[in-house]
Amino acid sequence: MGIQVEHLLNTIHQADISLFFLINHARSPFLDKLMVQVSDFGIFAPLIAAFIAYRLFKGTNKERVMWVVGIVAVISSDALCARLLKPLFGRLRPYEALDGVYLFKHSKWIITDPQFRKTIAGTLSWPSCHATNCWAVTFYLLGTKRSFGLLFAPIALLVSYSRIYLGVHYPLDCLGGILVGAIWGGVFVFVYRAILSNLRKRYPDFF
Repeated sequence: MGIQVEHLLNTIHQADISLFFLINHARSPFLDKLMVQVSDFGIFAPLIAAFIAYRLFKGTNKERVMWVVGIVAVISSDALCARLLKPLFGRLRPYEALDGVYLFKHSKWIITDPQFRKTIAGTLSWPSCHATNCWAVTFYLLGTKRSFGLLFAPIALLVSYSRIYLGVHYPLDCLGGILVGAIWGGVFVFVYRAILSNLRKRYPDFF
């Protein structure tokens, strides 16, 4: 039984590496530029920030509560990922473990080799915090304002893909981020509903 489990885990690991290289090596000049912007939220951040600010100003009190709870969900999901889950699982990033990885670092593309890998400090990979945060937002919005969640889902998918393309995460890191994000987003849907129910009882004229 133990040998079978070990064989299964090794098969999954090898498939993860193969898929990583397939995505990481499927390159074009256009994608090189786009994926950097997507991963850093250079394209989306100003638009999202402006939209949330507008909705906080113009939206209903119910919607304001939704956005505030959503912001807390993102901040806490990032802390959960970076401070608890990554140290717990301790998986190294692909550019620290593998040669031949296209890595965007210090504003330029690098192809990893043994000499390069000796010069970098160990950082952790599972799950991807970018993916965790984006999917926490997506699932939170799907549970509170479905139309917004459907609009954000393609962004979350693109950000997750970009992390593999940039050489900083394996596919399973991003899949883990989707799973954790779904759970965390679902938790905060219940938090939002509980807070809203309490506020409606205390301030019925405002909600």
